[in-house]
Amino acid sequence: MGFRVYDYHTDIRNILVTPQIRARFLRMEVGQVNRGHTHDLGHEIFLILQGRAEFEIEGHKEVLGPGQLCIALKDENHIVRNVGDEPVIMYLSVTPHILPTHTM
Repeated sequence: MGFRVYDYHTDIRNILVTPQIRARFLRMEVGQVNRGHTHDLGHEIFLILQGRAEFEIEGHKEVLGPGQLCIALKDENHIVRNVGDEPVIMYLSVTPHILPTHTM
């Protein structure tokens, strides 16, 4: 038996959820902003595949494009905004993935 191959063009969803990790492809539409939050126990890694996203982590802002990655460590408040003129598609993972997963 082989292994599953995932494609960010078609698999915009959680692709693996265990107590150790939640991994997913995420699509953000132009102008979309997520609610600021932290993760009490996990680090969140973001890899931009398409578009331009502004990340605000603990008050510091950076704009990332395709091929760039950033990390919000546990307890670091973070917000993501699509600041480009096309949808943002990113891979993200939170590890460990222990409930509750988000603190607002």
